[in-house]
Amino acid sequence: MPIFFAIILLALSFRSGLAQVPLFYQLLQAYQPQSLPINRYITTVSPPPTPIPTPKSTGQVLGATNVGGDGKIITLALLGDSMIDTLGPGIPTLEHSLSQYFPHLKFNLLNYGVGARDIEYGLYRLTNNYQYLGKEIPSLVSQNPDVVVVESFAYNNFGNTESGINRHWLALGAITSTLKQKLPQAKIVIAVTIAPNSIVFANGVKDLHLNSLDKIERTSTIKHYLQSTVNFANSQGFPLADAYLPSLFNHEGLKEFINTTDNIHPSISGAAFFSDTLADTLFKNKLIE
Repeated sequence: MPIFFAIILLALSFRSGLAQVPLFYQLLQAYQPQSLPINRYITTVSPPPTPIPTPKSTGQVLGATNVGGDGKIITLALLGDSMIDTLGPGIPTLEHSLSQYFPHLKFNLLNYGVGARDIEYGLYRLTNNYQYLGKEIPSLVSQNPDVVVVESFAYNNFGNTESGINRHWLALGAITSTLKQKLPQAKIVIAVTIAPNSIVFANGVKDLHLNSLDKIERTSTIKHYLQSTVNFANSQGFPLADAYLPSLFNHEGLKEFINTTDNIHPSISGAAFFSDTLADTLFKNKLIE
């Protein structure tokens, strides 16, 4: 690829005021391999230790899995909607990312994502057992995690109104307050997932037919909630795993990060980017030692 083209792309992203993102990710629109293996999409904002082979998942309850080498087992729970749920049992992309940054630790990864439910149901699930996909799931707090990652729930929001944004903000406050009370030893991380793309949003979703204006309205609303979550984390002093701003290009979510089946949830590379961002945040903030 000509070097001047790479420089132009990078300059445009800085000019638009976007958060910094590794050049590799910025150039995905200009060049993409034939396949998208998970191992190719590794963020190196903070250089991780020498990569080791990705261990296989064990597929326990809630997708719990141990990764890494010998040592202390760290329980890490991810709370969110389908943007977390679709990362899958065992959260293999996060498993791989953590193995790069913490090769000598073991992780028990808990996927507390539930599709099509908002942040207030996320608050409920902190301290209450619930049914999902025919299974009885124990409350998040009962698992006594060492780290809790609270994703934005931006894709299942309360609408594009001030009252909706305020309601979401208060729910974030209630979740973090509950975690501090019930799990005082746990580290809390706020996370925002990849940005939506208004051109292709929800293409492929059965029985959902959105025109161009509908797509713009829905994606604009999602972005408001993602940004509000960023503002919450920064104002309240929580570590932030921000996959939102770096995944924007010309104000649209990078298509390479979005699953082409429904054009909403993360693709393999999008899931890897989110996982890399989260692992890097844990590493830089020294939340796992």
